[in-house]
Amino acid sequence: MNQNRASDADDRPHPFEGVIGRRIAAWLIDGAILFILSWLVWGGTGLLALLTLGMAGGLLVLPWGLVLPILYGTLSIGSPLSATPGQALMGLVVRSESDTGHPSFGQAFTSTTLLALSWAAGGLPLLAAFFSSRSRTLHDLFSDTLVVRAAALHAQRRQGRIITEDG
Repeated sequence: MNQNRASDADDRPHPFEGVIGRRIAAWLIDGAILFILSWLVWGGTGLLALLTLGMAGGLLVLPWGLVLPILYGTLSIGSPLSATPGQALMGLVVRSESDTGHPSFGQAFTSTTLLALSWAAGGLPLLAAFFSSRSRTLHDLFSDTLVVRAAALHAQRRQGRIITEDG
């Protein structure tokens, strides 16, 4: 019977195993979704400006390229799903580091805003994931969040804490 338990433990995925590759794929999926959403927002804003004879033209001046991704990430990560659609498709969830619960909207906003700034900095802050045992980027560290595999989280939630120190 102990042999079955040992093999069951070996079958469970590690919470941080393969997270970097899954995150890259999730970013590509989310980027495609945001591309489509941005066209819809620009088209809708342009149509609204046209229908109101330019009265709503000020909406065209908003920095949608920055506002839309931050809204998308904040509302997705702050939702009960605790993941963007790309992360969910790749089997990832975002968790608060302090209690491995759902992140707050403040954490989701901080994480998403700092991610946008990381991309603006040429993506260099994202390289921190390669030096962290838990594949954490700088925006994860500053927002006090973890990105883990959903399957591992469900398997290990029953047995205790999944968090270990970064190294």
